[in-house]
Amino acid sequence: MSNRCPILGPRCELCNCSGSGCQSQFPGLKVEWPTLKGVSGLQAKATIESDNPRVTAFIYREGVYLPSNNCCNRVVLYVRADDCPNGPVLNRPIVG
Repeated sequence: MSNRCPILGPRCELCNCSGSGCQSQFPGLKVEWPTLKGVSGLQAKATIESDNPRVTAFIYREGVYLPSNNCCNRVVLYVRADDCPNGPVLNRPIVG
């Protein structure tokens, strides 16, 4: 896996939901990972993609501006800029 940031993935599949609001689109799969806040970015990415194979986790340095699109195939992880992608996840990871 790359040791550079950002770590990206597929194009955005737009939707009108995020987090638990997307659960109907992912029956039986996780859409939120509150326990991954503080975990290594690469470890969180692996866990998220294992728990929900229909999403890809993107790792960004903290402070990067992203458009406010809700993408149902993405989970955004922010990590410290000086330790990307290995630093601890700073946000609460959710689909959208």
